[in-house]
Amino acid sequence: MFSKFFINRPRFAMVIACVLMISGGISAVSLPIKQYPDVAPPQIRVFASFPGADAETLANTVAAPLEEAINGVDDMIYMSSTSSNSGIYTLSISFRTGTDSNMALVKVQNRIQQAVPLLPTEVTQRGLTANTSFSDSLGFIALVSPNGTRDSLFIADYVYNNVSNVLNRVPGIGNVEVFGARYSIRVWLDPASLASMGLSTGDVANAISSQNRQASIGAIGASPGNENSPLVYSLTTRGRLGSVKEFEEIILRTTEEGGLVRLKDVSRIELGAESYNLNASLGNSPSAMMSVSQAADANALDVMAATRKALDELSKNLPSDMEFIIGYDSTDYVRATIMEISWTL
Repeated sequence: MFSKFFINRPRFAMVIACVLMISGGISAVSLPIKQYPDVAPPQIRVFASFPGADAETLANTVAAPLEEAINGVDDMIYMSSTSSNSGIYTLSISFRTGTDSNMALVKVQNRIQQAVPLLPTEVTQRGLTANTSFSDSLGFIALVSPNGTRDSLFIADYVYNNVSNVLNRVPGIGNVEVFGARYSIRVWLDPASLASMGLSTGDVANAISSQNRQASIGAIGASPGNENSPLVYSLTTRGRLGSVKEFEEIILRTTEEGGLVRLKDVSRIELGAESYNLNASLGNSPSAMMSVSQAADANALDVMAATRKALDELSKNLPSDMEFIIGYDSTDYVRATIMEISWTL
């Protein structure tokens, strides 16, 4: 019945269509709607490291105190955690959609401080980190050595020192996770030599800790020791050790005859990797992989565009035989969808 009415009166139907179109255009501009509403809940991630601990130890000594303190924080929906045998603990806390991610981060950090006295000393010394991030990865970036002249350890250490900090400063980046290890001094103890010298692993650890430190030794001529001195000389010391040879000369004990037992007498020392749990390669080329995630309130297209720009700037100063390769970009699908919509329109 209604269709026949409009078919017999086409001008009236066109006028109604024009009025509806104009009303829709006015409403699209004036209605209080958001063009890109928040559909994913904000997420806060907490990272902790306990070198040498297995997953069960992490769960009992790190996960339990942290989760008990953080549980029930305002606007929290749920949380999940993982404890690995490599000594890495990760806790993800999801909040209700619309929650201010910065305020949620502050609340989580306050709860973490409540749990710090209950955590092992090894964990608190290395520190706990908390940051806002999106639940999915924005992309995977590889720094590779195409000709294989650089090994994975060198590349990963370069990423930690020169790349990850730059990417973390890109607006909208939530977290940059590097799959690799830094350079580290590795001390391989000889149990037979330790037993013959009457030493334990604790003695070795204490000797390394006491002789590998940056100490403040004061000044000469400063008050109140010598108020009349016209000059004050600040004293400096060598500080932390920086080579394998320096670590080899660490003194463990003095014998009754006046001899010295050095670290090299009971161990083999080398410059190796901080951890041997991860090894990355792209094709046949050694590489270091990075996972990039966006902040909860960031636009993925803008963040990835800024990340590519940052990589272009970093590429200008890369050592020889090294280049960046973006192995996965989650915004490719978004761009393709936008192009299809534009073509359809």
